[in-house]
Amino acid sequence: MKRIAALSLLLLLSAGASQAATALRFTPPPGDASLKEFADKLGNNASEREQMLQAITTAKTEIFEQRYAAKGWKNNVAGAYTFFVSGVSYVWTGKVPDGAAEDRLFAQMGETLAPDLAGVSDREKATLYNTLIASISLPLLLYIDAEQTGNQAQIEQARTLAAQYSREILKMEPEQVGRLLPAAPPAGPPATAAAVAPATVSSAPAASGAGQLDGRWQCVVSSVRYVPGAGGSSMMMVDSIPSISFDIAGNRYRTSAGGGTLSVVGHELRFSGDDMGNMVAKLDGSTLVFDSVTRCDRR
Repeated sequence: MKRIAALSLLLLLSAGASQAATALRFTPPPGDASLKEFADKLGNNASEREQMLQAITTAKTEIFEQRYAAKGWKNNVAGAYTFFVSGVSYVWTGKVPDGAAEDRLFAQMGETLAPDLAGVSDREKATLYNTLIASISLPLLLYIDAEQTGNQAQIEQARTLAAQYSREILKMEPEQVGRLLPAAPPAGPPATAAAVAPATVSSAPAASGAGQLDGRWQCVVSSVRYVPGAGGSSMMMVDSIPSISFDIAGNRYRTSAGGGTLSVVGHELRFSGDDMGNMVAKLDGSTLVFDSVTRCDRR
């Protein structure tokens, strides 16, 4: 009898979690024009409106959905909110948000939003989702381009735009938004000296998953470019350009130009030796993030 009661409780909890997840997700409705409607408000003529729509659509696909689909953020309102918060924080501070903090915020957003989204139509969810992504896409594109070209005036323009959307959507100043990304939970009892020492990457199966880093990694660099558009205007595009590739085996790495050793400290992977010496990457799920434009995935 106790076993049946326990199983019944587990089923109820599972059903509740499933209902919460369903409330956050949506199926894109046929004929949804919310992205176009957002872009139309920004352009002064047909050419500018088309340019805005193209830039926002590219950012949505290449910066958000391709990166976060595996985490369940695509077509998920909590995912769009997390992307918005993360984007504002990045543009305002210039620091890439920690992937684990993004995951914690996504979970918290889901718990907060699910009750309010229960029963909301897919079309309404899609509009909210697209508005959040579109609002942060333009500041992100401006900021990435400005970082690549060293254009400080454009960096300030991106920050001004991010601040505007932060105040409109979250009713918060941009410097406050980064605080929404939750810090790691408090650690347990004080660790021993051996436990806190930097750990080298091991290829042994029992090395707490560290061996999962073994293999060939290919990096891509996000590059913003402008192409001719209608009416003589320019259209912003984001390209993913293949960059360096390297192999990891245990606590060593090798590139076509050299190699060396690496160590894992928290969520950071630190390289030493030839070619990639002094480079540091953050482990974001299954992706290594070196900076705002350089990301590497295992092939």
